[in-house]
Amino acid sequence: MCTSGFFAYGQEVNKEFTKLLFNEQFNQVDKSWNSTFNADNLFIAQYGYFELYRKSKKSGYYLFPNTEDEYSNYLLEASVSFNDHKNRKQSAGLVLMAQAETSGGILVEINQKKEFRIMKITKDKQSPIVGTGQGWIKSNAAITKGENQIMIKTYDKVYDLYINSQYVQSFTYIELGKGKVGIYVGPDSKVKFDYLKLFVEDKKDLVNLNSTDTKSIEESFTQIIVKLKDQINKKDKEIDELRTKLKLCENGNGGMKSIDTAVIGQRNRLNIRVDQLEIENENLKTDLVNMEEELTSLREFKSRIEKGDEEGDIIINLTNMVENQKNKLESLENENKSLNKENNDLFIETKDLTKQLDKSTNELTSERAKNIKLKEELDSLRKTILNLKDSLTKNKSDATNSGSAPVKELSDDEKLQQMIEKEREERRKRREEAERKRKEEEDKQNSDGQ
Repeated sequence: MCTSGFFAYGQEVNKEFTKLLFNEQFNQVDKSWNSTFNADNLFIAQYGYFELYRKSKKSGYYLFPNTEDEYSNYLLEASVSFNDHKNRKQSAGLVLMAQAETSGGILVEINQKKEFRIMKITKDKQSPIVGTGQGWIKSNAAITKGENQIMIKTYDKVYDLYINSQYVQSFTYIELGKGKVGIYVGPDSKVKFDYLKLFVEDKKDLVNLNSTDTKSIEESFTQIIVKLKDQINKKDKEIDELRTKLKLCENGNGGMKSIDTAVIGQRNRLNIRVDQLEIENENLKTDLVNMEEELTSLREFKSRIEKGDEEGDIIINLTNMVENQKNKLESLENENKSLNKENNDLFIETKDLTKQLDKSTNELTSERAKNIKLKEELDSLRKTILNLKDSLTKNKSDATNSGSAPVKELSDDEKLQQMIEKEREERRKRREEAERKRKEEEDKQNSDGQ
């Protein structure tokens, strides 16, 4: 949790992706897809499907289109089903944000047991972003035994997963913001894909808006307001993530506050950065309120014009207003990029801080174990001394009762010295006995050899 992945319990991506940018019907897979045909892979396009047979039982296989295109904010949709096979754990899925040679990315996978999982891809390794163990999560209500539609919405490193039009899971993954998309077939699996589609936002460019059209000008103001709201939501998420990281690091610190003052200093700096982000967020909210007021004023102005209550060069005034808002928006976007960079730096710093805490905790645990062992040895020695005292007291009492001359009472140091000498004598006898047995064994071996 203190690294990169967090999950949520409700839809997080509210964007509409309506512009079809990529539409693969798998009609020309030989030309369009990177695939390897060998003893482990048998891939063929027939009957309107791309059928994949992965024979290897050790690992799955990733397939990517023959294009260098990378995407950041989009809706990715595919239809996948499982063929008859003796393996009841067949799996398949979609790959997002893939880097060169699958050295990084995200895998969304389903299997025949009506389970899904969300995995972080590194070179030759997979690890769960959501869940524990192998990452599989049961979803009987969403996944069917037949054809399944997988749909993923992502915007600003936040993801919503839908299976067969049912919302399933939301999560964030901040380490990757852009990458390729592809498909995946699990180990020892026979699957087939019907299609793969990718949609993006269909937005008008402010630069290309017709400034003489009052409707277009109003749309431009609305678009600016939407972007400001997006920036505010993004900063709210950044603040929540930083608070979560700080809380997790504080919990991991445990009783180490008095040990590592440098770690506490780092944590305090993170707290200060959270406060700064909150101030910046409040400023953005103020800008948003001002922008909404200007939009309201524009609508009122438009209404008066339609009624003939206003005169003057309306087009010039409206054009100037749009230009001013465009400049403000560019300034805010540049500021947002700078804040994103600072947030990534803070994330790396937090990871280093957590490693330091773990190291200090392990050292403290080791020292405590040593202290417990020494205390046990000391308690055993004290017990032996007490037993010796009791024995000497009893001997003294017996000597007194029998009329014998009283035995001189030994000091604690003398008693301890007697114990040490006794232990040394016993060790000497054990060594002599061991040496005697060793010589007997050697003599026996020599006699057997002769």
